[in-house]
Amino acid sequence: MSKTKMTKKELDAFAKKEGYFHEQDPRHSMNSERTGPPSITIAVAIPKPRPKKKKSKKAEMMYGGTVSGKKHMYSGGGSVTDNAGLRALKKASPEAYNKIKGN
Repeated sequence: MSKTKMTKKELDAFAKKEGYFHEQDPRHSMNSERTGPPSITIAVAIPKPRPKKKKSKKAEMMYGGTVSGKKHMYSGGGSVTDNAGLRALKKASPEAYNKIKGN
């Protein structure tokens, strides 16, 4: 068997004489990628849909525990408004006031 390319007639004659296909024959089982019509693959890139933005909720009061059977709440990241108690705290302890106000 030579390494030169064989013609279709030679391949058919070899298959008829030997009873199996020559290794260069496209009908040989190891050459299955060469059989059949040529195929074309077209790849189209589709962008992924962007996730929708969630609306931010208004800051709500968070559960802070119970004392004497009463629920106590605290502000979970919302704004704290000045009232008489906070103004008194500012005079007594400016450090504690700044922690509450976040200044």
